[in-house]
Amino acid sequence: MRQEEERKVGHYSWLYGVIAGGCVAAMQIGVGLLQVEGEFAVMMGAAQGLLVCSLTVICGSMMEWLLTPIPTEEEDGPIHPARERVKEYETAFRSLADSFSGTSATKEISIEGTSGGAAVLDMPSKTDLIWNTRLEENRAAVAVQLNEMAQIMTDTVEHAWDTRTDEELEAHLKKKLRSMGLCVHSVLVYQQESKRQEVYLVMNTRRRRCVAVKEVAAVLSKLMKKSMMPAHDSRAFVGSERITIQFVERTNFEVLYGIEKAVKGEEQISGDNFSLYHCQEGQFIAALSDGMGSGITAYKESERVIDLLEQFLEAGFTKETAVRMINSALIVRSDAQVFSTIDISSLDLYTGICEFLKVGASTTFIRRENWVETISSTSLPAGVFHKLDLDASSKKLYDGDMVIMVTDGVMDALPADHQEALMKDIIMEHDTGNPKELAAYILGRVRQYQDKQPSDDMTVLAVSLVKY
Repeated sequence: MRQEEERKVGHYSWLYGVIAGGCVAAMQIGVGLLQVEGEFAVMMGAAQGLLVCSLTVICGSMMEWLLTPIPTEEEDGPIHPARERVKEYETAFRSLADSFSGTSATKEISIEGTSGGAAVLDMPSKTDLIWNTRLEENRAAVAVQLNEMAQIMTDTVEHAWDTRTDEELEAHLKKKLRSMGLCVHSVLVYQQESKRQEVYLVMNTRRRRCVAVKEVAAVLSKLMKKSMMPAHDSRAFVGSERITIQFVERTNFEVLYGIEKAVKGEEQISGDNFSLYHCQEGQFIAALSDGMGSGITAYKESERVIDLLEQFLEAGFTKETAVRMINSALIVRSDAQVFSTIDISSLDLYTGICEFLKVGASTTFIRRENWVETISSTSLPAGVFHKLDLDASSKKLYDGDMVIMVTDGVMDALPADHQEALMKDIIMEHDTGNPKELAAYILGRVRQYQDKQPSDDMTVLAVSLVKY
């Protein structure tokens, strides 16, 4: 039996390399953009080589554990050795992160002379100071990455550990779905900490039929006595090919959204970028970034911020860590200073709680039945300082509430002394539950305060929370 299991795991050996390569790619985001010279290239090459080697070995071992059947154990019984090994790896990653963050790259800097009591650095010393600063910033970014990788590893294994087969549910599903022309091969159930369940069905149809996944969700809901729905990235139909479909408990809310944009003056493209997507099941992210300046240059910078944000979140990093790593990348990627605002609204579609994360972003507005609330930011944009100051807050939202996110160009178009008050009045003027209509109305009203073309890029993003 043991030999059969080892042969079975061996069939997945190609998958080890894919997973390891993905982890390496994620780790290179923070440091791969650097172009350094001389001895610094050697130092950076050694650090990156260490990370690549460590992640390749560890991810290969982890995949073997994940794909090997996990023996059941009593709640009060001994901890399984594989689980202990994962904890050891987590500790090793965190220790390595501490080593990176604690290592100093400070070098002696010669002083050419003084002027009025202030030290004056010669050109080589200035260059050394710049590179030393960048190395310190990069070490801090790598330390954050290692800590996050340790947490992701632990979360992944815990998820696999808490996923169990459900023979009773599988027997009932096979019986119910057989009449629909479906063949169910296995059923896995995962219980989240919040007590919500996820179900993974491995199935296919017989006789080349196609069955809608929503029909399967309806049968599953009756058997589990709770409303289930297919995950957002699931296929819409089940065919003759054997596939795995994820089902999750239906969210209490859904979102509607609309966006309106205006381009500065004679520019052909806006320097603002946005993202609207389901990061995790039940988690909806609305993100807005305003690049420095306008035109194609600002567009590329804000697009890079949004792309990195999506990649980090999809890889399992927290919002705060993702923003800090993006900030590090903006600082160390080039000699030129690059600034971009980051505005994130993260909606939990189960609870209705919205988390706001702002870095130099403009005011966000929450419209309720007959009043408007503001979420302001006092922090500087990303790319200014390595030590990032985040403005974070959360609010409980209810059915019909709207979140309105705008860029600086929208607020700056209003009279300076009454910007927020005027924006509140404009938002309440148009009584609509359609976020697309509200975004268009807000932008149109704001532009009435200008006698000519917009002096800056303008973007209005409205998101409405609707109860099922």
